[in-house]
Amino acid sequence: MQARLLLTGIALGATVLVGGAAAAQAAPAPSEIGTTSTAEAAGYWHKEGVYSESTCYSLAASYAGPAYCTPYGSRWALYIWVE
Repeated sequence: MQARLLLTGIALGATVLVGGAAAAQAAPAPSEIGTTSTAEAAGYWHKEGVYSESTCYSLAASYAGPAYCTPYGSRWALYIWVE
């Protein structure tokens, strides 16, 4: 379970990095940007808190967006994706 969640977190991170690179390459030239366009804000991983292992995994599973747990000393840190 831990390895699967770690791999999921890594895969999500890689997807975000690849998606961000693709979006940067596909950005319109400055002359094509109108006054009504809005730039999409990039998201980031936020450390929501530090919990016991079981609580962390329970919270990650119940979170509506991407979330993962990682060891943090003798406890577990919950990271959530914030846009």
